[in-house]
Amino acid sequence: MNKLELSPRLAAIAAQVPQGARLADVGTDHAYLPVCLLLEGIISQAVASDVNEGPLQRGRETARIYGVEEQIAFRCCDGLAGIGPDQADTVAICGMGGELIARILGQAPWTKTALLLLQPMSSQPELRRWLLDNGYLIRQERVVKEGEKYYVILTITGGENATPYTPAELWVGRQNPGEDNPHRKAYLADQIRRRERALAGMKQGSVNQEALAREEALLAGLRAMEKEWSAWQR
Repeated sequence: MNKLELSPRLAAIAAQVPQGARLADVGTDHAYLPVCLLLEGIISQAVASDVNEGPLQRGRETARIYGVEEQIAFRCCDGLAGIGPDQADTVAICGMGGELIARILGQAPWTKTALLLLQPMSSQPELRRWLLDNGYLIRQERVVKEGEKYYVILTITGGENATPYTPAELWVGRQNPGEDNPHRKAYLADQIRRRERALAGMKQGSVNQEALAREEALLAGLRAMEKEWSAWQR
């Protein structure tokens, strides 16, 4: 049997799963993540969940093809509703909107004792704000490029962040000197271009001055972060 190759997003998440972890793969994508980790001997069992039966059937087929069907429990449930802390100490939630991820975590407060690997597809500022307000610590953020798009993976545990996040940090995540994040600069430039277009559109319409000032401050913060990152990487 050939090795299962993961997409860049899933590979970046798999790289952070600790040896011997009890993994919950929420909103599983064909069960690729747990199957790969089982084949590599990183984990010995996993739970894969989805709110619909179709993805679980595809996951079961992947597990059968690679001979690990006995090591994955498949659960048809809403988020973590069918999974408890005795079954998982590492939780991966990928490919969902940030607000949905926040709702799933809010319904499972035991996740404050787990390692969370989150890959939101939208509403990243809202997700970061929710995490910061609800007792979670954002330990690391990594930008992954897949095709022509950039994705962010958040590494989360329970805890308190030492200093508040700025509006720009809520938008693109906090950065640290020396971190290994090769796509960070291009991601910042991409986000700046998006906010520049948004600001230009606002100026052509009838937007109140307070909203315009917030957008201008956000853009200034993003540009400062880009400049800071470039200085660190020299």
